[in-house]
This record gives sequence, C-alpha cells and structure tokens, in this order.
Amino acid sequence: MTVVAMVALLGGCGDPKYQVPPIAVTFSTEYPPPTALATGASSGIAAIVSNGPENASVTFTCTPAGQCGTFSPNPVASNVPTTYAAPAEIPGDKSVTVTATSVTDPTKFVSATISID
Repeated sequence: MTVVAMVALLGGCGDPKYQVPPIAVTFSTEYPPPTALATGASSGIAAIVSNGPENASVTFTCTPAGQCGTFSPNPVASNVPTTYAAPAEIPGDKSVTVTATSVTDPTKFVSATISID
C-alpha cells in the first residue's frame, strides 16, 4: 500500500503546463558558414545545439554528394568549429549546401548555402 501511494505521489510531481523545450540547432555567430568560398579554400564552421544534453554534438554533411567538400573533425561538440574544405572543382550549380545535424535528435538541423568560385 505504501509503494502504491509513493508511485501516485511521484506521478503528480511537476507542473503539467511545463514542457521541455525542443532541441534547436543554429550556426554560431563566431564561426558562421561563409557565403562564398574559393575552390580548395577552407573555413571554420560551428553549430550550437540548444536545449540538448550536456556535451551535445553535431554532424556536418553537404550536398551535392561527392562534389561538396569535406569536414574535419566530424562530428564535433556543440559550438566547436570544424574545418570545412571546399571542393577542388566548382560544382554544377556553383554552390554547396552545408548542414549541421544534432547527434541526439537527427530531426533537428540547420543548413546554409555556400557559393563556390
């Protein structure tokens, strides 16, 4: 009987109006993605995971696949820059899209387009 009362008591804890804010991913203002980059050039890019667990991290990807460059290191901790290296050749549409995705919740991400010249 005591166990049932404790479970019922614990079930009533917390404010039912309070909801945990969702995880959000944004680009860092200190290391934002560049708007343009020359072929073969590199730039630091960082993304911030808000409302996530301690030591949250992001994985960087880009498109068009095979023609968009590389990231190193990858994945990285929230607000820690990775080095993005632009492709050696200009892609067909002269731009790439870089995306930072939360490792904890892959449905949360942020993307930016970089012109390659």
